[in-house]
Amino acid sequence: MNKNFKLFALLMLFFHAGIANVGAQALLKFDVDTAQFGKVYAGDTVFYDFGFTNIGNEDLIIKQAWPACGCTTPTFTEGAIKPGERGVIKVQFRSAGFAGQTMVKQIIVINNGAEKYAVFKVKVVDKAIEEDILKHQSQTKSAEPKKKKKKTKSVKFKPSRTPEF
Repeated sequence: MNKNFKLFALLMLFFHAGIANVGAQALLKFDVDTAQFGKVYAGDTVFYDFGFTNIGNEDLIIKQAWPACGCTTPTFTEGAIKPGERGVIKVQFRSAGFAGQTMVKQIIVINNGAEKYAVFKVKVVDKAIEEDILKHQSQTKSAEPKKKKKKTKSVKFKPSRTPEF
């Protein structure tokens, strides 16, 4: 009986320790999940900082930040990020070779909490083509005949009297 009681007590101790750690976790929350880079010219390099906070109750440790392709280089805050503290994933995007494309890129953030994704959207345009389009639009506008504005006169209506019924 004494042996069974010790075994039972030991099992209860392990079970209780396991339950105590279930709620403890690191949790990364980005300030902005998806960044809009807008329109950039082919050949430009864009830099963006994805700020984040550890909203968990355990230290957050980023193990790796994987880019979607070789055009993107991420760097990240190293070491333990305490609960409530902030960190950053710095992203460098090189747009050379992507003219005419609208893209969505992801950086996979592997950490000791749940896997997260930093996402950015960008439209890469060819600068020479863009300048030609703008030049053509401005020439077209200046070549159009100017329309004369019609003169209008405002008249105030005053009823002479109220009708009787």
